[in-house]
Amino acid sequence: MRDSLKHVFSSQVVLEDSSIFYYSISPYDLKNALGHNIAVLQEYNFAKKGDESGQNSCKLYKTKDGNWYDFEDSKTSVEKGLLRLLKSAIDAKENKEVSGV
Repeated sequence: MRDSLKHVFSSQVVLEDSSIFYYSISPYDLKNALGHNIAVLQEYNFAKKGDESGQNSCKLYKTKDGNWYDFEDSKTSVEKGLLRLLKSAIDAKENKEVSGV
């Protein structure tokens, strides 16, 4: 099922351990406690290639300035080391695209 989503998740990133994650980027409205928009973040929605269970699916958020935004109450089954690898891989890919290398 996840492999069939690779057309929806048009981009992919390869981590240091050679695992492949497909991802999509969409806007995410960050709201305060009163429900007012305070920022628009980029939401990265990841799915690991070949993972049928969805255990390695996660969402990460980035500000327009390029900083990663972590929600304090974020409950994810994905280990923090994997999240760090995904952030690093996305940063490296985006820096490579900007520099034109």
